[in-house]
Amino acid sequence: MTRCVHELFMHLSHALWGCDSTKRRFDVYYFIFFMAMASAQPFLSLYLNDRGISSRNIGLILSISGVAQILAQPLLGAINDRARDGRHLLILSAILSPIVFWGYAMNVAIGWLMLVSVVFAIMQSAAPLMDAMALQASTKFDFTYGQVRLWGALSYALTTMAAGFFYHASGLHWAFVMYAILSITLAFLALRLPQLPALSTAKEKFWQGIWTLSQHGRLLFFIAVCFLLSITMSINSAFLPLYFHALKYPMGLVGLNFTVAALVEVPMFQLSARLMERMGAMRVLFFASAAFAVKYVLMAVAPSVAGVIAVQALDGVGYALYWSAAVHMVSSLAPEKYGGTAQTMFGSLAGSLGSMVGSTLGGWTFGSLGPLGMYWMNAAIGALAFGGYVIFALMSREKRTKWTSVSM
Repeated sequence: MTRCVHELFMHLSHALWGCDSTKRRFDVYYFIFFMAMASAQPFLSLYLNDRGISSRNIGLILSISGVAQILAQPLLGAINDRARDGRHLLILSAILSPIVFWGYAMNVAIGWLMLVSVVFAIMQSAAPLMDAMALQASTKFDFTYGQVRLWGALSYALTTMAAGFFYHASGLHWAFVMYAILSITLAFLALRLPQLPALSTAKEKFWQGIWTLSQHGRLLFFIAVCFLLSITMSINSAFLPLYFHALKYPMGLVGLNFTVAALVEVPMFQLSARLMERMGAMRVLFFASAAFAVKYVLMAVAPSVAGVIAVQALDGVGYALYWSAAVHMVSSLAPEKYGGTAQTMFGSLAGSLGSMVGSTLGGWTFGSLGPLGMYWMNAAIGALAFGGYVIFALMSREKRTKWTSVSM
């Protein structure tokens, strides 16, 4: 750990003061980006709860952001694909996001909080663009996306643990200060990223590409199953702090749950490529969805606080394997020249829409059935997703498809 921290400071100094290594600049950008995210977003539901907002309304407030992201992400992606300098959207997002985030502290009216949630989601919709820039730069500057993404996982792990202890001692209002400082730092770091040319000059309109992909039933079925699993991940992420609070576990340890999951993600992201080469992407998805379902069952029986923290390792395993395998599967199932559009559709439906439905459903279930009932429901949905992947595999068995051995 000491070696990682030392290397981080070396990366930071080089990125800020003129290192020629493009990879190091992306390393630091990912580290600070996920530090900003981890300092605020995992604790938002707990902050709103402390201000007297019910679990159902918290779910509604968080879910409305999914609608905004579904509409904003494709638009910003199309703009970025054709922009002369994609850094401009990253800088604009970094400056405006903390200003909008302060809106959560200004008023407790539900209508106001929903408006803040929508605008904040639009600002955050620029975040996936850094992945596109990193992927584009990786081919030009000889590094891999995984090498820089790992710094984000490490940052998230360290920050959630430290922030949980700090906010418990000093108050959740400090989340707004930390997020603002780190976001402004991101704006300066974005200036140090390389200026890259437009990603595409596609003549076909985005919605025409969506219509073309909608004719591919197997791709749509696969995304629908991923949507189910995404619902469970959204419920867990949004309501785990309230689960901790309702069961009267020590609130100073709530950030440690996210830390354990993120630390496990780091090696699992590295192992995922090797596992897909040996087992195939679909078998990796079987394992990922099973890990999620088992975790939710264990959470539903209210183990000790040590047990709750320990089972978060399954979350790290499940997420890293799910994300790696699902992205490759979507690429494999998409027609030639429609890979980018397919990934956008996957992100909007399985990601943003899943988050919207999960937040709403989680808030209603938490209020009606309590924290344990919510996790029993999550386990049922996770099991349904596992069954969906099995059905998809059986449907594909007669045809020779790329899922049996994804080429890395």
